[in-house]
Amino acid sequence: MSDYGPRVSIVTSTYNRAEVIRAAITSVLAQDFVDWEMCVVGDCTPDDTEGTLRSYGDSRLRFYNLPVKSPPGSHGAIAKNHAIFSMAKGDYIAYLDDDDIYRPNYLSTMMGYMQANPAAAIAYCRCMYRDKKSGRRVWGNPFQRWLHGYSREKLKRYNFIDTDCVVHKKSVLDEVGGWNPDFYFDDYELWLRISEKYDFHYLNRVLVEKYVSEPPFLIRAFNKGWKILRHGRTNPLE
Repeated sequence: MSDYGPRVSIVTSTYNRAEVIRAAITSVLAQDFVDWEMCVVGDCTPDDTEGTLRSYGDSRLRFYNLPVKSPPGSHGAIAKNHAIFSMAKGDYIAYLDDDDIYRPNYLSTMMGYMQANPAAAIAYCRCMYRDKKSGRRVWGNPFQRWLHGYSREKLKRYNFIDTDCVVHKKSVLDEVGGWNPDFYFDDYELWLRISEKYDFHYLNRVLVEKYVSEPPFLIRAFNKGWKILRHGRTNPLE
């Protein structure tokens, strides 16, 4: 860590995942970029997540447990905001869900890009999807687009950016505001707000492994297409 604090703060919200979160923590400890802190916020979690973090004996792992459970549907937004605005010391913010993992070069690649491009306010990479039960790769995920490159018009049509893949300057949220717990798709709503002021930078690298529980591809594709035909596409800011 630098003299003034970590370069990047990793934000993780969690609830009742004391054992599951170990894989996420281990992947952070395995990073070949060491100037980080991991701010884990429990959503009034009843388990011993704090003890899990303490067991690693690394002061870069920090924990806080919210005293009151967030309202249903807030999806960790309140916990993320606490981590960002009350705990994070880094100039940059990264995210990691409690059941996903970084590949060892995630931070070095993303932070290397941000430091080489100081005008970039936010960047994202790609992720590989795996089945939660078997660990096998999930092929044909509807959100894993063939073309991931950024355009604001494309983002207004659908969300193709996974939270685990994002790094941004902390100052971005000081400007546009934090995560909004009133939106079910709170990540999408935040990306749209940010896109009104900043362009997203895209790194065509798979640096994150994300664990999902999903039915076969044809069922997902049919269900998603049927919903679009019935209801159209929705934009949280419109």
